[in-house]
Amino acid sequence: MLVNKVSPVMRPAWSLFITLLSLVLAGCVLRPEWQKLAADQELQTRRLDTGRFQHLILENNVPGSHLLIYVEGDGTPWIRDTRVAVDPTPSNPVLLRLMKESVGTAVYLGRPCYFGLSTSKGCEPRLWTFDRYGREIVDSMCLAANEITRQYGAQSVQLIGYSGGGTIVVGMRSCVDHLVAITTIAANLDPRAWTEFHEYSPLNDLGPLDSAAALPGLMSEIHWQCRDDHIIPPQITDAYFATAKNAERRIVQSCSHASGWKQYWSAIVAR
Repeated sequence: MLVNKVSPVMRPAWSLFITLLSLVLAGCVLRPEWQKLAADQELQTRRLDTGRFQHLILENNVPGSHLLIYVEGDGTPWIRDTRVAVDPTPSNPVLLRLMKESVGTAVYLGRPCYFGLSTSKGCEPRLWTFDRYGREIVDSMCLAANEITRQYGAQSVQLIGYSGGGTIVVGMRSCVDHLVAITTIAANLDPRAWTEFHEYSPLNDLGPLDSAAALPGLMSEIHWQCRDDHIIPPQITDAYFATAKNAERRIVQSCSHASGWKQYWSAIVAR
């Protein structure tokens, strides 16, 4: 019988090789996807403190008077619908992937407690679960957006939100300076209908979204929806469009909740 043996002389070197390989593989596995995408797009990374929360900021540092601010989806607030996640950061940051296609001045504004900030000041699990669209979150997002706008000297701002990020940008409508357009992709525009549809527990504090829907339409507001979206089917948002009279919906196909949006990108970012 043949037996593979490692020479006593080789054992220390072999052990060192295995250790180094394990560390390299661990680094590949543990590095968040958003960091890989940010590096690939050569985005600058920083944090912004609004006094209430910290926010991750990724920016392309392209000068311009029109600023596009991107807000990502909910990520993973829950693990298998029963356990609260320790970190809700999305493993597949859909909007950050799409941001690669942008031209002009673009900033990716992280939501409070996301992107490695779940243990930072003010953060607690309710803020990425039941209160994730609430006034605390929206107010801090507005403070962050306005500070970014001031830093850039932007004259106009367009908010672009994906999924639950779309819910938040609609809620930001009344408190963002120089706002001229709101664009959402597969947005959760009626969280009450959404929780009923999936038989989830109801969410708390939907005040920002409710009040925004009732505001007069003084800016462009376009919502992109996918006909075959099984996460947020277009029909469960009908009540929002009945209230927000000036909101425009565009239902497209050859897509899903998280894929197929690149083909529509030039139209999505157009004002």
